[in-house]
Amino acid sequence: MKQIKPRFTQLAKNLRANQTDAEKILWKYLKSKQLSNTKFRRQQPIGDYIVDFVSFDQKLIIELDGGQHAEDKSGDKERDNWFSKEGYKVLRFWNNDVLRNNEGVLETIMGKISPSPNPSPQGRGNNSSQSLANKPRMIAWEVTRSCNLNCAHCRAAASCGPYSGELSTAKCFKLIDEIAAVSSPVIILTGGEPLLRPDIFEIAAYGTNKGLRMVMATNGTLVTPAVAQKMIKSGIKRVSISIDGKDAHSHDAFRQEKGAFAGAMAGIEALKNAGMEFQINTTITSTNLDQIKDILELTKNIGAAAHHIFLLVPTGRGKELAGQAITAADYEETLMWFHQESINCEIQLKATCAPHYFRIMHQNKPKGERPVKKAGGHFHESTRGCLGGITFCFISHVGQVQPCGYLELDCGNVKKKSFANIWEKSEVFLNLRDYSKYGGKCGYCEFIKVCGGCRARAYEATGDYLAEEPLCLYQPKK
Repeated sequence: MKQIKPRFTQLAKNLRANQTDAEKILWKYLKSKQLSNTKFRRQQPIGDYIVDFVSFDQKLIIELDGGQHAEDKSGDKERDNWFSKEGYKVLRFWNNDVLRNNEGVLETIMGKISPSPNPSPQGRGNNSSQSLANKPRMIAWEVTRSCNLNCAHCRAAASCGPYSGELSTAKCFKLIDEIAAVSSPVIILTGGEPLLRPDIFEIAAYGTNKGLRMVMATNGTLVTPAVAQKMIKSGIKRVSISIDGKDAHSHDAFRQEKGAFAGAMAGIEALKNAGMEFQINTTITSTNLDQIKDILELTKNIGAAAHHIFLLVPTGRGKELAGQAITAADYEETLMWFHQESINCEIQLKATCAPHYFRIMHQNKPKGERPVKKAGGHFHESTRGCLGGITFCFISHVGQVQPCGYLELDCGNVKKKSFANIWEKSEVFLNLRDYSKYGGKCGYCEFIKVCGGCRARAYEATGDYLAEEPLCLYQPKK
């Protein structure tokens, strides 16, 4: 690295002492190797410039821009061109991105730190560089299967319980230790209904103290002002609440519980009053497909940071709704609409269990053009569609590790093996990381690295998790 010019040293110190609110928030997550064990520096002189954040190991620069950058883009372009020639990648976010949607910002940064796998023709193997690329970035942990609702689409077919064999508090702490030794992923505390677990805030606080980013997925009906304060105290950074109808009538019918909508809205109000960031999740079926635009408007109106849509995967109790799954044509049309909305939407929009979305994003991106941020809007860049077994996994209430919650393949149990052993040696995970093993048109599709197809749908339809995605209309060019 070139010697730092003396005048930049004092200027950098001044900038560190006078960080913007957005810089303070992002630094809270970047410092002390919290994000994927990557060391970042802040307000670091490089050449004739001072960058907001940089990882020299990753050759990655992160810049946070205020409103003035929307008017003067030439200076940014000149800086970025110089950094590019020096071998750096540059990520730019608006300050508003960090203030309103730090989850999306962190997801984008992690995507650059741990990129989607790119297997050789011989497959992945077990060498160290491949292991590094496949570190877990997000883990959905079903801390309990007990639930106070009886939702029609539930993959777990959860009910009030109790369920035998759930992990003890001590075992939960041990699992967190094992996860933290492998990586620093986002941990989604889910269920069932995670708030039914008496020690849930002990678990969340333990993960927070280990440097993990803890978030929670709940139906919202048990969130009171006191519960919201406990969430904040335990270090939970974001809460997702499921809304599957535009009003009480449609949502309650979907959730099979009168008052579920009112309860979720009361929970959201408690979260807002406590200052907890929240997002809305929506599972799409043929019964609520015509409401999706209204649900998006509701999501924006109530102040959510993001709206994530989930395309129904007919597993668990959801098998009974197989007839309500939308058609391949409706699937494609819905994702096209969602992508167009995401371009100008002021909140983050993300499609989950819908890997085609990322193919659509690439198809609709002007040739040679990089994603563009819009003033006051949200910059969203994603890595790949299906991440199951690649950088994501699911851990069941009894400790079974799976590629995802919908793909119930036993890859090992944390009661019998360490998390590291399962993550690094599971045959299922190794197969999912080797695209050369994918069958049907997925196997030769030019979008295999950005889509991957839904492995759970393939398994439900054919019994083979490596078969082609059954709900894809696209015909590969190869």
